[in-house]
Amino acid sequence: MKYVVCDVCDNKDISLNDTIKIDHKVYCSPCFQKNFSDEKSLKGKLIEKEIDPTICSSCHKDFGNLELNKISAYPICEECENKIKNKVFPVWVKGFFLGVIAIVIIGFTWNWKFYQAYNNIKLANKYFQNGDFTTANTLMASASNKVPEVEDLKTLSEYFHGVELLSKDQSEEALAEFNKCKDILPPDYGISSLIIQAKIGISFNNKDYEGFLEASKENLALDSTNPVSLSSVASAYACIYASKGIEDAKQNAIQYLSKARAIDDTSKEARSYYNMIEYRIDSKKIIRREEFDKQFPNGWTKN
Repeated sequence: MKYVVCDVCDNKDISLNDTIKIDHKVYCSPCFQKNFSDEKSLKGKLIEKEIDPTICSSCHKDFGNLELNKISAYPICEECENKIKNKVFPVWVKGFFLGVIAIVIIGFTWNWKFYQAYNNIKLANKYFQNGDFTTANTLMASASNKVPEVEDLKTLSEYFHGVELLSKDQSEEALAEFNKCKDILPPDYGISSLIIQAKIGISFNNKDYEGFLEASKENLALDSTNPVSLSSVASAYACIYASKGIEDAKQNAIQYLSKARAIDDTSKEARSYYNMIEYRIDSKKIIRREEFDKQFPNGWTKN
């Protein structure tokens, strides 16, 4: 892992992945937040987000001082590169997958169900990678039902079900599934982040905008230079302003939105989300994303 010195607070133990560079000057996350409170403060500045070349972007393994090869802009270790090129399973299931292979080899001679489960797992991961969480969950649940004695497979089924529910905005149900497996699955599965996302969804659905803000700030704490996390905080503040008319909430929404835009103002998804937040601030109306897209298929423009 590469460590750099924050040019503002002189902290020498900052991971490169936890910094952002403004005009060739390194800022840790807290210093970035403190020194750039709005879009105006970043206007005309060179913004660079560097990626630690010694940490694999896929498995997150630290290779010390060894700089890895890259796929696009992302450092990747040889093992993960080979898996990607050969279209094998993602890293976060490799340990379990090896276990299933062992079960299949042992169990195939006496029970066909292991082979059926194996095929379902292969298909489930394929659909999961392609974003079809419903089909992926159905296949993984089927695999688990075929070999109920394999507890790890039951845990994976709960995880897949939680992701499917979250993708359908069924946040309460998703949180219940994630809580079942949060103490079993390793950190690579991102359970902590998914739980926060579920809390954000629950708070918004219940019109608990203070809770929405609290969960969004918890998510921001995981990476304060992530434009998605910044815009989520902006969205929460915009909801508070729209529902209560608190002027400070409006100003905070604008500030966080400016920070997010300064980092990413090019992707279509980002611009659409920013536009909805601007609409929420201007109209004081809180509508869901799908309703906003339906009302303003070409984007909202202030009159």
